Amino acid sequence: MSIETTETSSTKLQGHQSNLKLLATVDELRQKNWQLTKWVDGHDILLYKYEGEVQAISNVCRHFGGPVGYHKARGGKFTCLWHNWEFSCKDGTCLTHPGLPLRQYELKINNNEIYINLEG
Repeated sequence: MSIETTETSSTKLQGHQSNLKLLATVDELRQKNWQLTKWVDGHDILLYKYEGEVQAISNVCRHFGGPVGYHKARGGKFTCLWHNWEFSCKDGTCLTHPGLPLRQYELKINNNEIYINLEG
């Protein structure tokens, strides 16, 4: 699904008005071997491609706030650098302690640009 942007990067998204922020380009993500982290408006975001789909989750571990995406994903999971908590690449669920998932972010890709919805 493509998005139409205005001068304020605002668009209709699932029936409500939402501000989308430019996160990265597809080329930038490809150059980083399909996994990168970025700070956007106070959010530490882990952007990656898994099973053919570009996804974004919080890069902040639910345990003590360590970086989930410091190392490349292996075996369909990310492992936090600090205390080895594991999170599923599929949807950010915590494999170490069920019930403590990472926040997922909605993305929209328009041409080569990846936009993130920080409000949803």
